[in-house]
Amino acid sequence: MRIGIVGCGLNSDYHINFAGTYQGAKIVGIADRDSAKARECGAKHGIAGIYSGIAELVKHEQPDVVHIVTPPRAHYALVKEALELKCHVLVEKPMALSLREAKELFGLADRHRVKLCTMHNHFFDPCMSEARDHVENGRAGRIINVESYYGLNTRIPAFREYPAPGVIPWLYTLPGGVYHDFMAHPLYVLLEYTGRPREIKVMKQSHGVLPWDMPDELRILINGEKAFGTVTFSFAARPHLHFVRIYGTKMMAEVDFNTMVTVTHPVSPLPKAAQKALYNISGSRQLFSKTVSNTINFVRGKLKGYQGMEVLIHKFYDSVKQNSAPPVTRQQALLVIETMDEIWRQVNPEQASFAPVIPQQAYALKHKEKILVTGGTGFLGARLVERLAAYGYPVRVLARKLANIGRLKKLGVEIFFGDVADKESLKPLFEGIDIVIHAAAGTSGSKRDSETGTIQGTRNVLEMSEKSRIQKFVYISSCSVYGVADYKANQLVSEDSSLERQPLKRGAYSASKQQAEGLVMEAMKKNKFPVVILRPGTIYGPGGELFTPMMGFSLFNKAFIVIGNGKFELPIVYIDNLVEAITASVRSSKADNKIFNVVDSERITKRQYIRKLMKRLYPGSRTIYFPYSLFYAVTWAQEILCRVLKREPFLSRYRLTSSQRNIRYDNSRIIGRLGWRPSVSFGEAVEAIIKFERKDGSASTEESPQPGQPHEMVAVQRH
Repeated sequence: MRIGIVGCGLNSDYHINFAGTYQGAKIVGIADRDSAKARECGAKHGIAGIYSGIAELVKHEQPDVVHIVTPPRAHYALVKEALELKCHVLVEKPMALSLREAKELFGLADRHRVKLCTMHNHFFDPCMSEARDHVENGRAGRIINVESYYGLNTRIPAFREYPAPGVIPWLYTLPGGVYHDFMAHPLYVLLEYTGRPREIKVMKQSHGVLPWDMPDELRILINGEKAFGTVTFSFAARPHLHFVRIYGTKMMAEVDFNTMVTVTHPVSPLPKAAQKALYNISGSRQLFSKTVSNTINFVRGKLKGYQGMEVLIHKFYDSVKQNSAPPVTRQQALLVIETMDEIWRQVNPEQASFAPVIPQQAYALKHKEKILVTGGTGFLGARLVERLAAYGYPVRVLARKLANIGRLKKLGVEIFFGDVADKESLKPLFEGIDIVIHAAAGTSGSKRDSETGTIQGTRNVLEMSEKSRIQKFVYISSCSVYGVADYKANQLVSEDSSLERQPLKRGAYSASKQQAEGLVMEAMKKNKFPVVILRPGTIYGPGGELFTPMMGFSLFNKAFIVIGNGKFELPIVYIDNLVEAITASVRSSKADNKIFNVVDSERITKRQYIRKLMKRLYPGSRTIYFPYSLFYAVTWAQEILCRVLKREPFLSRYRLTSSQRNIRYDNSRIIGRLGWRPSVSFGEAVEAIIKFERKDGSASTEESPQPGQPHEMVAVQRH
């Protein structure tokens, strides 16, 4: 059987690998509009046939089956093209964006006498097959109710990474919003037992996890022809669970798709008191035995991740060879799409507007200079904007399109949407601006993000600042620009100390920050406008990261592994103290064309930080101090192993040395020149953090600082 793959995204690897395990199947070609991605995928899997589209793939390779593994918006057109070329088609879920499209595709498959199937893979997972067997053989009795739960982590790249500057991920552009690409999963395992819905009721809430105040919690009540059903789709609740519970007259079966375990609780003839005791014992026994069994099967290669996908693919190939019904029938596929259409009608996802937000009534203004803040939706930026507004400055914020702006809207500041890496989006932003505070940077650590968000972004902001003839430019740099590996232990590092000689060894982030600062230094030499460069240490505060990589590693806040003996002095700066340093540099001409280290004056060791903050937040946690020399040896061994495996090391000895050398940053220049002094002590900072954490926890709300946007990780990850 000859197989063609269309689309070289994340799921293509699974399709290619599972297709290759079918006896007699041969992947003859792959197609993708992105030729570079297609070539990379072909080289990875040893596939010679590389094409730009389906027509070319079919012409040269004549596949029997074509897999469509692209974003959903392209499914209809690609499936249609493949069917018209008389290929059998297996398409990722959702097979189409509407019931009308799906019906048309099945009609087309009938006319050309080929098979069409969609990817309802979890229905074929071994754990789900076990539950299905109980139902089909009558052991569960008559099904009364089905509860399907699907939790999803929005911090994965699919939700956060911009394909290009100013371009939002395709997930947000679908008719059902970010739910559209995932809703099929909890539905197809539920609708099989509820039957066609007679009535659907959708309820929604927003907890601030998604941008634009989109609902991040859905509850869908289904009155089906055969049973009741409840779908819970959650972006906000943690941990991110995925399960289905099937309630029958003889048994309750719970299928956990994350752990691949099915637990059953049949009706017991024992007295009620005995049932209560045995219920937990039975559940524990099943969990233990199946966990052991799954572990053994995984090690032996008999249990794989996404195994249901392999089963479905092989069943579809069988149906093609035997001319039998595909594993996901037309009725099953159409019922899911029809139900989704009604859900979207009730959810009614709003299309996002990226027009500037100009408040009707501003707060009381005490200054005439209008300040532009890039990175103003981040941990540092949002706090800075609050303080500038409180001081009475007119403020304009540059917000990326996925930023949560609820907090800023309440302040009454102007909000313009754009991206520092997209120069065109910056043009309207600079109209009427007097002072620029550039806090935006690429913080993911990737080379692409560093080049666009940090280097190109800084270049664009500087160019626009020069064209707009601003009065002052304040750049938020980082202490990561210093050449720490060259310094001696306990060395005092001033603004004149040597910079990093090998920035690429420190990683893409550090290299890009140093290059971006170089661009700002060039602007300072041009003397077109006054420039201030601030190099903050590790920024901490309410809503920020508290246990940073400089400290060591956190095991779910249950245990903290600290690198070294705990005597290392942390180069930290409390967020409000840094904000005061920024505002001081805005106000004072003495800051013009100067560079300042910004660190708190108190010397706080890792051991003190753990004892005074982390242990109070997590009193039941354990702290392990990992000897630096041993950690260095482990890092070296890991580098050797990665070199053998031809992979990038997780951590290099150079980066470890740079992060763990005990040095002191000199803040005397900013104290002497601007009169800045840290107004919040470490003890006061600890109380503020504890108060915030106990009130808001780790939940992301409009009221709490929003991590993940342009600058907050600048000093948190590295110094």
